[in-house]
Amino acid sequence: MGINNNLPALIRSSAGPLHGNVSAIRHGNYRLNILIRLAVIVSFIFMVIPVIDITVSGWFADRAGQFPLHENRFLLTLRDLHRTLPAIIVPALLACLILQGLFNRRWLPAPHKLLYILSVYAIGAAAIVHGLKYLVGRARPNEIMEFGGSSFFSPAWQIAKSCQSSCSFPSGESASAMAMLAIPLVLGGANRVLLLIITGFAALVFSLNRLVMGAHFLSDITLSWLFVAITMAWFWPVFRRHGDRIDSFIFKIGQRIRNRGFVWLAPVAMICSGQGLHQSIF
Repeated sequence: MGINNNLPALIRSSAGPLHGNVSAIRHGNYRLNILIRLAVIVSFIFMVIPVIDITVSGWFADRAGQFPLHENRFLLTLRDLHRTLPAIIVPALLACLILQGLFNRRWLPAPHKLLYILSVYAIGAAAIVHGLKYLVGRARPNEIMEFGGSSFFSPAWQIAKSCQSSCSFPSGESASAMAMLAIPLVLGGANRVLLLIITGFAALVFSLNRLVMGAHFLSDITLSWLFVAITMAWFWPVFRRHGDRIDSFIFKIGQRIRNRGFVWLAPVAMICSGQGLHQSIF
């Protein structure tokens, strides 16, 4: 009778984690669906009403059609600061991942959380954005005829092939700025909301800086944000669901490296991987 009476409690306790995972997955899918629909709506608006891009960019152009803030020292410094951040953030994340895999320290973040942030940078801020840059080939605002350039204006998503490299759509700077939000999202702890607000404000400033300078259209920026946000919402439920397996796998690799005396390879791998990912983002 005692065993029978305890069965419901045992079933509930064993089903608790499973129920939590299912709820998290459903919640993650809901956010992902919302973001995808939002990206479709925003894309449709910019494609149907392309004058929005020209009008907004025109706010920062003078009567001659030039962008007077394009060479502003403060804005250039802000741009260079933002471009430097991934060169610091990515190697730091790789260093934490390697150290955690090798030595399994409690004060370091779990490997699956570090891999999640690195994946957001690699896929969202690098692969997707630069793949679309190459595919679309959109000229920047300061390169089109409306603002004194020689290239034709093309709406978002239109295959223009107006440039061979460093194209406008989507914005790499805005994507990397948005990717920074993944850090407080999973590592913020008790201060997550405050850190998200601070990081979000910094991402907004870094992104709009490129609009003011005439380097990107509004659609380049907003859609870059959405591409990275979709990547974050898509990846996190997967990494969280398989977190224990990922952590165990990383720890096993670290143990094998330690057993074979190859710990000295860790700094070399960290530097090479960090530099490669930074170059792919910008």
